Amino acid sequence: MLDLDPDALLTTTRAVRKRLDFDRPVARELIQECLEIAFQAPNGGNMNNWRWIVVDDPALVGRVAEIYNAGLDDYVALLDAGDGYPGAVVPRADLISTSVDHLRENFHRLPAVLVPVFAGRMEQANSFYQASSWGSIIQSVWSFMLALRARGLGSAWTTGHLWREAELGELLEIPEHFTQVGLFPVAYTLGTDFKPAYRKDSGEVIGWNGFS
Repeated sequence: MLDLDPDALLTTTRAVRKRLDFDRPVARELIQECLEIAFQAPNGGNMNNWRWIVVDDPALVGRVAEIYNAGLDDYVALLDAGDGYPGAVVPRADLISTSVDHLRENFHRLPAVLVPVFAGRMEQANSFYQASSWGSIIQSVWSFMLALRARGLGSAWTTGHLWREAELGELLEIPEHFTQVGLFPVAYTLGTDFKPAYRKDSGEVIGWNGFS
């Protein structure tokens, strides 16, 4: 376990792509330990209406990587046909771009990939059901990422494959009435010295007793 106090853990758990160790194996027992911690996060009505799929078979990880990259190709083509990527104006956006490219090139080498899913589809759901459903799993995913960080591992919240969600669903035999949350690489990190990242000044984003 890393020597991190709670504030350090919360402010230095980054989306890790370039600094993932693609060559070091990750034991199933360690992933399960992090997941069992994640399961303790709050979820609506304590329904536990989720499933957590861990892919650690190298051949299957390779297939997942193909779907992930194809989905990102779909997204990039959409951006090229429109006004481009809105996040390009964020400070150091170029570093994020090269980081994403690095993960794309090496995704097939990951020791493991996590695919959380929850029961229900959101396409026709109202805002209450959407918020309740996503709120019942996002907290657990973040807890999983924190548990990884505390143990010298890292991950990143990736969603590019969702442009081809049905393909991954078929590959992993996920029932059609389940929603896929994302793809989460699981690997040790190259070094553990992560720092807080750029965020807008709090005065720009906090409203007291109203929006502005």
